[in-house]
Amino acid sequence: MELSRKNYFSKEAEAAYMGSSSFKAWDILHTGGCEARELAKHNGEWQDKENDAYLLGSYVHAWNEGTLKEFITEHPEMFKKDGSIYAKFALGDVMINTLKNDELVERFRKGAEKERIFTGKIAGVDFKIQIDILNIERGYFADVKTTRNLSDSYYNEREKRRETFIDKYDYYTQIAIYAEILRQNLEMDTYLEPYLIVVDKQEVPDHAIIDMGTSFIEDKLEEIKGRLPRIMAVRNGVEEPIACGKCDYCRSKKKAEIVTIGQYMQSLGL
Repeated sequence: MELSRKNYFSKEAEAAYMGSSSFKAWDILHTGGCEARELAKHNGEWQDKENDAYLLGSYVHAWNEGTLKEFITEHPEMFKKDGSIYAKFALGDVMINTLKNDELVERFRKGAEKERIFTGKIAGVDFKIQIDILNIERGYFADVKTTRNLSDSYYNEREKRRETFIDKYDYYTQIAIYAEILRQNLEMDTYLEPYLIVVDKQEVPDHAIIDMGTSFIEDKLEEIKGRLPRIMAVRNGVEEPIACGKCDYCRSKKKAEIVTIGQYMQSLGL
């Protein structure tokens, strides 16, 4: 299957290739990962809804890609009948202007390719990637990210520590996959330097350019290779999926049962 910007997120493309987001969605060790939900999506039995946060992020990405007019046409739900944008999405324009008016951000974007698609293999599994900003000549790629607040940290219940939004959503995995697929396609012995260009959703947005480095990539790729056999076994119907019990899909399938107050508190980590 030949991928394009129009079919990159299609059901056919998702069935033919694994992406970094779909890998994390399948992996129960990741925030928001649920095998049961992803198998239902894979089988055409479930479809996630686009929430406001997703639309806002996509709005900013469309600006970077240069397809903002097309995005607006495809998402009339973001706009009033008079054509003005709803207040909850108006922040998108402020976020875009924050990036657009930053000289260093513009230097990163100038002369770079936008939203270029590549495919490759990791542990024999076909992967697809779409690079927000790619400058092969200058040796880097960058991904545009939106987050609630750059200054926020999040409590990791499993590891009993606080972490950044980068850890919470494991952007290390995404960067490792991107770096490896790029390395394969460019026939390089080393990785391009990865960056995150981040703008947050405060009333007056903060923003940053974060150099992710490459020292973590090899270890992260080994983690990915170690988890792929389980994911593919569930995806191919060889093994039974594990339900997270917390996502929209799991709640839609939930059957009531009696639990003790102690069990309820334990489920909340109390």
